[in-house]
Amino acid sequence: MASSRGGLTIADRVIEKTASQILKGLPGVGGTKSGLFGFVSNADLDSRPSVDVRLSGRSCTLEVQLGLTYPSPIAEATESVRRRLSTDVEALTGVSVRQVDVAVKWLRPQLSGSGNSVRNLQ
Repeated sequence: MASSRGGLTIADRVIEKTASQILKGLPGVGGTKSGLFGFVSNADLDSRPSVDVRLSGRSCTLEVQLGLTYPSPIAEATESVRRRLSTDVEALTGVSVRQVDVAVKWLRPQLSGSGNSVRNLQ
């Protein structure tokens, strides 16, 4: 009867959402929030980082764009992001992660309180 159960297909978008939600839960990691009409972007620690997925069968490559609090050791932080995504995405989706490319788009000084955002310096 095992052959009549069917199959499971996971869409790229599911992996993108899963990965960005994992990143949103990491302290000191944020994304970019679009401003007025999408023309102005703001660095925001409360926003999800951007994740693009290239899926091939049961494995994928992730391209991440994120921001970090400053000061933080960038190499150490990005390596931690790679490890966390590789482990958690595979555990939650069953799709193995071959590679994680991380682009740090902004650094933001550690400020007390939340909801503070700064204009992206791109």
